[in-house]
Amino acid sequence: MKSLFRSFVMAFSGYSISPKSKLARNKENCAYILMFIPLVGAIITIIINRWAVLYPYMCENPVFPAVVGAVIPTILSAGVHMDGFFKTVDAISSHKNREAALRILNEDAHGGYSAIIVGICYFMVAVGIWSEMPIDGIFVIAFAYVISRALYAISILTVKHAHDDKSMSYVPDNSAVKWIQVIVNIAYIVICAVLMVEIALSFTNIRVAIFSLVGALITFLYYVLMSKKRFGGVTEELGGYFIMLCEVIIPIAALVAFKSPI
Repeated sequence: MKSLFRSFVMAFSGYSISPKSKLARNKENCAYILMFIPLVGAIITIIINRWAVLYPYMCENPVFPAVVGAVIPTILSAGVHMDGFFKTVDAISSHKNREAALRILNEDAHGGYSAIIVGICYFMVAVGIWSEMPIDGIFVIAFAYVISRALYAISILTVKHAHDDKSMSYVPDNSAVKWIQVIVNIAYIVICAVLMVEIALSFTNIRVAIFSLVGALITFLYYVLMSKKRFGGVTEELGGYFIMLCEVIIPIAALVAFKSPI
């Protein structure tokens, strides 16, 4: 129980805006951390849903609600995944060999021009998507923040790590502990998928939920294959890149479902 509580504290301390813990980041304190990271996404989901209920009564222009919807996830996660996104974009854009690309991921350097430009474009696209998204769609895509983190956790637990990655030294060696967390994260995804389908059937069209889930799956496959090909495996930074990418692809997929004439 002590290990579970410490992992819970470390998950919110390291992956949200909550106060930082004084606990050391090691295997003992982080044994179950990947089981709790999606709960950070669950809080984002709740807040996004509440915002979708409130903003029609507070705002006349769609721009401000779109900006808030686009930045809330990054603010609540303390921008921790944006760091991985920046480094990954820099590494991919460098077109260097695997060893040099991995060094870019592991360096605590400022973002390069590619990362800054792509980061700006990312938020511009996110604002555009949110400004076009019907309110009914927000209640469906809000689960993206749980799904992206659950898929991230599964990848860290099951996919080969890059050979010189030291950022995930806390990942447990115990096979039973790993698979318990994999099963829990699969359960998160299944629950979210069921809720997305139910909400889509009640308020909009089931295609919105299906397109969103397919978008998440395609993004996950791209992330895993790209990580293995370009870097020899996944890293925490690549995982952050995936989370940011997944959280914009799911709304795009949902918007395609809304706009599709079929």
